[in-house]
Amino acid sequence: MSISKFESWMWSYLGIIVEALPFLLIGAVLSALIQIYVSDEVIKKIIPKNSIIAYFIAAISGILFPVCECAIVPITRSLIKKGLPIGVGITFMLSVPIVNPVVIMSTYYAFPNDINIVIYRTIGGVIGALIVGMVVGFIYDKKKNTEVLKSEEVALYCDCCTFSNNYYISLKGKIKNLVLNASNEFLNISVYFIFGALLSSIFVVFLQDSLINNMTSGKIVGIGIMMLLGFLLSLCSEADAFVAKGFMDNFGVAGVIAFLILGPMMDLKNLILSFGFFKKRFVLQLLLIICIVVFGICLAVV
Repeated sequence: MSISKFESWMWSYLGIIVEALPFLLIGAVLSALIQIYVSDEVIKKIIPKNSIIAYFIAAISGILFPVCECAIVPITRSLIKKGLPIGVGITFMLSVPIVNPVVIMSTYYAFPNDINIVIYRTIGGVIGALIVGMVVGFIYDKKKNTEVLKSEEVALYCDCCTFSNNYYISLKGKIKNLVLNASNEFLNISVYFIFGALLSSIFVVFLQDSLINNMTSGKIVGIGIMMLLGFLLSLCSEADAFVAKGFMDNFGVAGVIAFLILGPMMDLKNLILSFGFFKKRFVLQLLLIICIVVFGICLAVV
């Protein structure tokens, strides 16, 4: 590896980590808050009795819950652990990074003369999240959440600090409990994220623009290539539209939409992050379902 290549990789790697750290911290804190202060009964009361409505609310919740894909995995794990149906939780996890006001606006600014890209991405993201979530729900909702969640081997809090007894401890104790849980969550997230960022930064550096820009293909192959790039490059959903714009001439609208939908739902760094919180078999099944659904949606794009 030449010095220039090494420098490019180093800055790319550090850039991914620095860009994501605030969101990882937010995700860790929100996850800890859910674990400590949101009881199973509260989750059950919030979930609509009609499962179709629950899926729909989960699919559009990103409008009011603007969290990127870096933070949504641990939050989803916490919600499922507290009793949120697995299929609804996956719908929530996949849609939030796309149906997000910041992401919608960044996509609009990246494609100011083509509002169709914004519409295709947003509606396609909602439909894709709904379909994937319902398929996952059909498979797993009648099973216990231990079928998909990895057991937590390390816990930095004791039984006296759980939600049921939280009322009886002091404000100082509650804050300490939150800090300990959030720190534990952040460390767990960081281990997997740093490794995922390492791999994705390597692809960012070695997939040279000249190589990508020289690719030309038909619609079907183009969708496949752009899905692969969206997965490997692991760009933040709030900035990926500006990168996707450069691929428009080579891969067309369908390819760009594939890039903009698949990446936020499941990229390389989030795949590795998901392995830290969900069981390997479940994550691989989820990846396969996402790829099939996104490919089908993009084929329908004119």
